[in-house]
Amino acid sequence: MSFRFSHARRIRKRRDFEHIYEHGQIYKDEFFRIFYVRTEKPGRLGLSISKKLGKAHVRNRIKRIIREAFRLHPELTAGLDIVVQPRPTVPSLKNDQLRQRFLEALKTLAHPTP
Repeated sequence: MSFRFSHARRIRKRRDFEHIYEHGQIYKDEFFRIFYVRTEKPGRLGLSISKKLGKAHVRNRIKRIIREAFRLHPELTAGLDIVVQPRPTVPSLKNDQLRQRFLEALKTLAHPTP
């Protein structure tokens, strides 16, 4: 496993974000709004974080934790292109709580109930 979050695992182009927003499904909970599309390729992550969540250091902490959880759990993200929008309740979470809540959301997406 690489220690880097590779460029191939990132969603960076506007058209990719738009495709996910327009053709994907949405998962919502108290902490995240996650747009996702199922694919045959390895999972990719895009982040959309509003300035309403706080100052730059707060937003950067949230992004680092989400990216790291995504990178460390490829079994949960295989075949999913996701765009994560943290909700205003996220900055109040401690790092471990944020990681745990995000992993719970990924598990829900990876193993949907019928």
